[in-house]
Order: sequence, then C-alpha cells, then structure tokens
Amino acid sequence: MKLKHIFITLGVVSLLSLFSCGNGANIKIGVMLPLTGDAASYGLGAQKGIDLAFEEAGLENVELIVEDSGCEGKNARSAAEKLVSVDGVVATIGELCSSATIAAAPTFESGEVVLISPASTSPKISESGDFIFRSIPSDALQGVFAAGVVYNAGLRNLAVLYPNEDYGVGFSEVLEGEFKSIGGNVVASESFERGTTDVRAQLTKIRSAKPDVLFVISNSPDAAVAALRQIKELGLKVKLYGSEGLKSDEIAAAPGAEGLIISSVSVGNDDFIQRHRDRYGEAPGPFAAQGYDAFLSLAAAIKSGASTGAEIRDYLYMLNLEGVSGVIDFDENGDISGNYDLYRSEGGSFVPFFQ
Repeated sequence: MKLKHIFITLGVVSLLSLFSCGNGANIKIGVMLPLTGDAASYGLGAQKGIDLAFEEAGLENVELIVEDSGCEGKNARSAAEKLVSVDGVVATIGELCSSATIAAAPTFESGEVVLISPASTSPKISESGDFIFRSIPSDALQGVFAAGVVYNAGLRNLAVLYPNEDYGVGFSEVLEGEFKSIGGNVVASESFERGTTDVRAQLTKIRSAKPDVLFVISNSPDAAVAALRQIKELGLKVKLYGSEGLKSDEIAAAPGAEGLIISSVSVGNDDFIQRHRDRYGEAPGPFAAQGYDAFLSLAAAIKSGASTGAEIRDYLYMLNLEGVSGVIDFDENGDISGNYDLYRSEGGSFVPFFQ
C-alpha cells in the first residue's frame, strides 16, 4: 500500500542531472523481451526505448542483462530463473506478451525481484504479486474504452476475433462484457491459436453472424496481417476496429487494412519522439515509450538509494513520475491508469483519428 507520493517532473536537463551517479558496485537490471519470433518487432521497439532511457540516465553503477524470451511462457520462465538465480538482478523489464509475463511472475515474486512489464495488459497480471508492476494500463481499462468507441460510432452488432492466450482472452472478455452492458449485441466471438496465419474458418463463422463491426485483437503482426488479408478475400463487409497490438506500419500497409481504427496507448510525448528520431533515425515503435518509462521508474528508485528488490519495490509504490507516456503512478496492484488515442490506417500508415 502507498503511504505517500514522491512527485518527479523530468525534462531532458533534469533527467540527466537526477541520474548522474558515481561509481559503485554494479546493480544488475534484466531486460526480458521477444527479440526473435513473431513478436520480435514489438520487443525490439521496446528495447530501443529502454536503451535510450539507459543512455540518457548515465547510471554508471547499473548493468543491463538482456534475455530473449520470445513471447513464450516456457522461455520466459527460463529467462526469469537465469536472471534471478544466476545473474542476480534486482529488477527486470519485461515481458511483452501477457502469457509470458504471467508465466515468469512467480519466479520474480519468490525471488523478491521487481518485474515491470512495458506491454502486458491482461487483467490477471494485477493479481501476480507484490513485486509485479507494469508501465502500461490493464485491458480492464482499454476494453471498456474500446467498447464505448464502437458503440458511440453507432455500431450495435459486434464480432470479436482474438488469440487464445491471456492477452486475447482478457481483452475480449472485458470488451464483450462492456459492449453488452451499454446496450450492444455480441453476435460472434472466435479465437485462434498463437502463431496461426489461417483464420478463414473463424471468419466464415463471423460472416454468417452478420456483424456490422469486427474487432480484431492480436499481438502478432503475422497473424494480424493474415487476418486482414483474409477478411478482404472473404468479402466480409464490416467496420474494422482493433487493439493496440495492431499499431505497426507492417499492419497498416497490409491488404485490407485501409480504414482500420485502433485504440492505442501513448507513443510518447513530442520531446521523446524527437529524441528517439535523433538516436535511431525513426519514430518510436509500439511500447518504446512504455519501455522508456519502465527504466525511468527503476532509475529513479536507484538514484534514491534503493539497491535491493524490496527497496525498489517500496519506492515504486510511492512513485508519481511524469514519464514520456504519461503519469507513472502505481496503485496497490502495480498498475497505472492511462489514456487512449485512436488511429486510422490511411495510405499504409496509422494517423490520429478523432471520431
């Protein structure tokens, strides 16, 4: 439980000043992300945000140890065990996929090592333990927001296509429940297994239900691109909406993506976007801002003198920090609140959309 708040407002100058640390024994922080596999583009984007924060912080007594967990529960558990038992990290940033984060959480919890996910949104993570945090809002919030967006567009017959894993199941349950509660109808709800790139059978069932809107949930670019292409091939005439996991240029440029509207968390403030462009020559990818803020939170704790998992945990529960993605203010479950924006796919890229 929080006893008080520490409020920190950070510009570029104050950030560098705050994190100027002297030499000392290394504090090891793990980074556990999907750097290969179908979610690699998301993991690499988050890693760039983390690396940028690390470079700007100038913490000479901090070492990053990176593990490729591949968005898979088994890999995440193995990575967690290595980071905790072999490397001796006091905190870790990761994973991106909810199932992988949930699988790894018990290892961090029992080892009293802080885990901050920059992208895992399943509501189940709120119950994962006292050392488990995230710098992205829960789908308990995004599902409610998305249901309202669809309903306020005058659409009443909803179909949902989602992956059969913690992220997809959690998001779809909240979305469908809220849509029904505000007066809409859920006429079809179809799942697919992670890694699947053929969802024609599910889409055929959805077409038979005659929805006026289809909400696609995915954290796999390959699956999302395949679904959009097959929606077009099957002649499914519906309004298309989607989750934040669809926000990438690869998906925006896919056949059938034109006009797709997605809800998404912040991509970062203007200053962060410019610094990211200066460093990498490109705009931030999905979850780069959340990765940056995850490291920013840990760096603030370390600068305060925290050096163990328990000390960092206690500091984070008191933290109120103006991050690049918004205010980072962890509640008793390690969750943050957050706002969402809408984007529409136009001409092969996502642009801000105001409904």
